Amino acid sequence: MIEIIFSLSAIFYFLLIGLFFIGILTSKKQKPGANDWKPIVSVLVPARDEAATISKTMESLRHQSYPHDKLEVFVIDDHSNDNTAEVASTFIGKHHLDNFKLIIHRTDGKMPTYKKAAIAFALQHANGEIIMTTDADCILSPRWVESMVKRYDNETGMVAGLVTFDPESEKIQRGLSSIFSKLQTLEFAGIVFAGVGAVGIGKPLICNGSNLSYRRQAFEDVNGFSGHDHLPSGDDDLLMQSIHKKTNWKIKYSLENSSINYSHPLRSVPGFLNQRSRWASKGVHYPGIWISTMLFLIYLFYAGLLLLTPLTIIGLFPASLLVAGFLLKLIPEFLVIVQGLIILDRKDLFPLFFPAEIFQIPYVVIVGFRGFFNLFKWKNG
Repeated sequence: MIEIIFSLSAIFYFLLIGLFFIGILTSKKQKPGANDWKPIVSVLVPARDEAATISKTMESLRHQSYPHDKLEVFVIDDHSNDNTAEVASTFIGKHHLDNFKLIIHRTDGKMPTYKKAAIAFALQHANGEIIMTTDADCILSPRWVESMVKRYDNETGMVAGLVTFDPESEKIQRGLSSIFSKLQTLEFAGIVFAGVGAVGIGKPLICNGSNLSYRRQAFEDVNGFSGHDHLPSGDDDLLMQSIHKKTNWKIKYSLENSSINYSHPLRSVPGFLNQRSRWASKGVHYPGIWISTMLFLIYLFYAGLLLLTPLTIIGLFPASLLVAGFLLKLIPEFLVIVQGLIILDRKDLFPLFFPAEIFQIPYVVIVGFRGFFNLFKWKNG
């Protein structure tokens, strides 16, 4: 029975990732955005304890190519315990940025608040027809706003963008720290391009709030974050899934270099596991039976690879079947990663693919378990 279950989960995984690969190829065929529409755009930057990074994010927003009279930027100081607000305010005053605003998000402190609450608060002040979100530790391409807006047509309600880690952050590190950063970049590319592939086959699944845009109307059509506003994550993919399920708006991914945003890898393994566990916690709240079934079968497959390896070594499970399972994982994942690294111009990471595969299996099992049982922390709130 174990052999049958493992075989079926392996075949399912192979077909699923193969479909994502086809979806990436489909998304690549889309022509770059070319409309001349210039709506008012509101960029929302939630920031909690980001005094060390917020200036660089604001600097990259200051140099956006989009018409400044059509662009408003809201930096949301979200319960920071450092001087994030002071740094942001000083930056705005120094550069005389009349289209930048600092707003302070505070609650009564009786309940924890998450990023979604800060975004919802900022939307009360925003005037944009298009809402764009990013994180306070991101560096944004100069044509980010412009290139994302160009992807919209009358039927599109959301456009997600690519996120990767800044290669410059790897250059200042040495030894194991540098390798750890590169492994995170590779792993994150796999996550991002699984999302691209899912959109490409018409089954939007995941995106990242550090590079996301949507029509205010689409947001209002699903009543915003209603139904999952109590969860620490989900301002991105849960919103994407709501728009897909409840409306007729189309969802797209922008694969253009001009719309790529750059974040930073985490420096410690505990911090990495905590972040990924938080992300994984959203899985049990994804709408639809097919998504829940898919995630369960993926986890079952990874757990099987991890637990059956020692059983194979001591002769209690067929080695040929385990090897076949690994191949059914490696082949489609390699195809996806190849496409992702080419688009991101990170072909230098190809040699790390197989070492990354060794660590990925226990990592997925651990963060899946921790996410399911909410064994993670959300900053200071």
